[in-house]
Amino acid sequence: MKTMYEINWHYKDSEQTQFSHCTVTPITIIREGILPGCTGVSITAKDSSGRTFQGSPLDYFETEAAAWDSVRKDLAAMADDNEAYVEALNAEVLAIRAFLATLPDTGEQL
Repeated sequence: MKTMYEINWHYKDSEQTQFSHCTVTPITIIREGILPGCTGVSITAKDSSGRTFQGSPLDYFETEAAAWDSVRKDLAAMADDNEAYVEALNAEVLAIRAFLATLPDTGEQL
């Protein structure tokens, strides 16, 4: 039997919006090949909790080190994307505040 590795993404909330951490766990490949009627290679595997599933071998990694390298790249890209988004939001806030400062005072409380 062959072992591959999967990346598990963990979140602090049930909506999966607040990243917590990643783990890498082994999966045991039970079958690998092209099923009747299919055009691509698929696998049947067991995960670390014993659950049997089917998937594409392209979604898993040959080594634990390769999985962790993918985690590093994905997290770095996510951090870069989030920083750019925060910068854009900060620029928007500054523009809103600048325009708000030009509005005449009507005496009403906001």
